[in-house]
Amino acid sequence: QGPHYKPGGKEDLNVKNIQRTVLMMGRSTEQIADVPCGNTVALVGIDQYLLKSGTLTTLEDAHNIADMKYSVSPVVKVAVKVKDGKE
Repeated sequence: QGPHYKPGGKEDLNVKNIQRTVLMMGRSTEQIADVPCGNTVALVGIDQYLLKSGTLTTLEDAHNIADMKYSVSPVVKVAVKVKDGKE
């Protein structure tokens, strides 16, 4: 489901199979059937359908996970002064 998908509609909806699930560990990758919690994985075969963000689901009537749109402000401000004013 792409970011413009509405439940029940066909716009921005692609039903495709994932070819492989690959566990990413440092420089190495390992093809796996199940993904343990907390791991970073790559899903092979969906790159042409999911460009930036979207929702992956096995349920046909699932709702999208909404994009978070907010601006962030710096929390810590630091004042810097030169030691020698000639520099």
